[in-house]
Order: sequence, then C-alpha cells, then structure tokens
Amino acid sequence: MLQHKPKQISFHSSLYNKIPENHILKRIDSAVDFSFINGLLENSYCKEFGRPA
Repeated sequence: MLQHKPKQISFHSSLYNKIPENHILKRIDSAVDFSFINGLLENSYCKEFGRPA
C-alpha cells in the first residue's frame, strides 16, 4: 500500500514559521508593500542568469 507523505517544506519556510506572529519584522512586512523593490533593483541583477532581484 502506498503512503502519502506531505510535501517537503523549504528551509526558508521552516525558519520563517518559527518566528512569532507578533515579531516586529513580521508586523512591518504585513503593513508595508515592498513589491516596488524589485523594480528599483532590476538593473543591478543579470536577467539571463540566476534568480530575480
């Protein structure tokens, strides 16, 4: 019989989940939209290699 195993969580997720919800950095992250950062930094990273800014 096959057993269903849960999907592996990323290292980042497992660490992030250990931070209390009331931690100041989590509170800042939920209050501020940081999506503009990628646009500001896109010329600092290679578009053909690696991950986005």
